[in-house]
Amino acid sequence: MSRPPRIDSVVVGAGPAGLATSAALSEQGIEHVVLERGRAGSSWRTQRWDSLRLNNPGWMNRMLGDQPRDSYLTGGDVVDRLEKLAAGCPLREGIRVARLAPDAQGWALRTTEGDLRVRTVVVATGGENVPRTPALAGALSNRIAQYHAADYRNPALLPEGAVLVVGSAQSGCQITEELLAAGRESDPGTNPVGRAPARHRGRDTVQWLAECGFFDQRAPDLPDPSVMRAAQPLLAPGGRSMSLQALARAGATLVGRLVAVHDEQVRFDDSAPANVAAGDAFAARIRTMLDETITRAGFGVPAVELDEADIPVDLDPPAALDLAAGGVGSTVWCTGYTGDFSWLDPALVDADGKPRHSDGAGPVPGLWYVGLRWLTHRASGNLLGFPRDAAAIAEAVRDHLRR
Repeated sequence: MSRPPRIDSVVVGAGPAGLATSAALSEQGIEHVVLERGRAGSSWRTQRWDSLRLNNPGWMNRMLGDQPRDSYLTGGDVVDRLEKLAAGCPLREGIRVARLAPDAQGWALRTTEGDLRVRTVVVATGGENVPRTPALAGALSNRIAQYHAADYRNPALLPEGAVLVVGSAQSGCQITEELLAAGRESDPGTNPVGRAPARHRGRDTVQWLAECGFFDQRAPDLPDPSVMRAAQPLLAPGGRSMSLQALARAGATLVGRLVAVHDEQVRFDDSAPANVAAGDAFAARIRTMLDETITRAGFGVPAVELDEADIPVDLDPPAALDLAAGGVGSTVWCTGYTGDFSWLDPALVDADGKPRHSDGAGPVPGLWYVGLRWLTHRASGNLLGFPRDAAAIAEAVRDHLRR
C-alpha cells in the first residue's frame, strides 16, 4: 500500500497562537492543516472564570479583530473572536497528537485518527494550560472543597464560608477581588509579584511601556534573567491599578506563603510584608524607567498622579489558621500552569521536559514553536506578540520548504 503524500505543514494547537500561525502560513501561500485535540480556543473555553476580562486594552489585541482602542474584552468575547478566526483556517478539531518525531524526510505524527507524514511542524500547544497544584493540597481536610483557578467559575458556585486563595498573581488577585465584592471573606496567601501602575503622567502605563520598547525586550538584553521566570506584573482589567494593599483595604486578610498543611491546620511564612514591598518596588522601577524615557524624549508631561494602589496598610498577618474555626469552606489554588510536551520525541525536549529551541526554531530542521513565554521577546506569550512570532515562523517555513 502506498503511503499518503506528505503535507507541507501542520500546526498543532488551535489557540490564539496556533490560529495566528495559520493565518501567517496562509499569507505565505503555504498549504497546511491545524490539528486541535478539542475545539478552537479550548483553554479559553474551559479554564476561565465567568467574569474574567483581559487586562490588556484593545489596541494590544488586534489579532482578535476590530475593537475599541481602550476596551477590555471578556473571556466570552475572546472565545467568539477565536471562533471567527478558526472559521477561516484549515482546522480539524477533535484530533489529538500522541507523538511527534523526526523521520527521514520530515516529521511523523501519530494522532488519534492515524499517522501523518509532514514536511514541517509548528507546535502551538502552549506552555501554560496544565494546572499546577502543590503537593500540600493532598494534606488538606476532605471537608475543604478544592478548586484550581482553571476550575473556578464564580463565588456562587463555591460552598458557603470563607475562601482560602493560594497565590497572589493575576488570577489570585482578580479572584480575591471578586470574592470580596460578593461579600465572601477571603484569605489570600501571597507571593512576590510585581505590579504596574495603571497610569503614569497622564497616560496609560502600557502605552508608555510599548513606546519605550518594554514589550520588545529580548532575553539576552535583560539585566536579570530571572525576570523570565517571574509572574506577569499585576494590572487590573479596565485600566485600574491592582495591589496587595488594595485587597487588604477591601477586606482581605493577607497572609504569607503557604508552607504547611495538616488537615484543618495550615501555616504560612512571614513574607506578606515583603511581598507587598516587592510589588511596590516593581511599580517604582516602572515609573523610573518611564521617566527616563520621557526625559530623553523631551516630552512635556504632568506630575505623577495619586495612585490608590500605592497607599500603605498596616499588616498583622497570622502565621497559622484553623480552617474550621475560621469558617473556611473552600480553597482556590491560583498556583499557575505548565505545559504538556510529553508527546514530543525525547530528543526535542530538555531535562525538565521543556521544548528545546532557539528563537522558536527546534533542534531539528523543520520544527518551530509559537506561543511560549519569552520565545523571542517579552510579548511572545500574549496576544500582542503572537502575530509577530507567527509571521517570522511562517517565513522560516516558506524558506525551509523552498530548500
